[in-house]
Amino acid sequence: MKSFLRENPTIAFGLGLPLLLVVVFLLVSGIPALLVDPPKYDVLYATEYYNYPGNGMQISVVDGKVQVVYQGNAQGYQKPRVWRYSPVNGAVKEISVLLPAGLVPPGPRPVTPAEAAVVTPISVPDLAGLTVDSSSIAPDGYEFSAGANGYSGDVFTGLFYSSRYRNEVVLTKQGRSFRLPNAGNVYYTNNTHFIGWVVAP
Repeated sequence: MKSFLRENPTIAFGLGLPLLLVVVFLLVSGIPALLVDPPKYDVLYATEYYNYPGNGMQISVVDGKVQVVYQGNAQGYQKPRVWRYSPVNGAVKEISVLLPAGLVPPGPRPVTPAEAAVVTPISVPDLAGLTVDSSSIAPDGYEFSAGANGYSGDVFTGLFYSSRYRNEVVLTKQGRSFRLPNAGNVYYTNNTHFIGWVVAP
């Protein structure tokens, strides 16, 4: 076999090059995992967050605290779900958010300006004591990215995985990425709303 390959270098090159490329890609894909530290901060995000103007739940961070309000007096067709993801152990927890009582069921009647102006604060005990940084980049350098252009996978992933895997929500830093669970349908990542990084309990 060795003599055959020596006598036919073109065949040897054709057989060896794909194997060499696979080895190189595997090495390149593993480098970020070895050189880049994993995320340190929990991240808060909401899914199914459509943010319709004049109606629905609004989530924001003011002076390091998460504020949740309901705008309008009509119940929306979608209710956002709020999640807390811990990259340290990979656990994800859904934060319970209860809608205000007495909302009008959704219907064809348009919302009046007076109804749209009603703002009801929503108390969320699991978020009340947290200090949150709403910057898109965490203090440890990880970035919250969503959508087809947000994924910064490695070379091996980019070549051999289908494009749908890039339509996910990830925490990414210098080529190392962590996919966020429960971030909704891959075709609707724009409805995933970044809230912030938990910098203090």
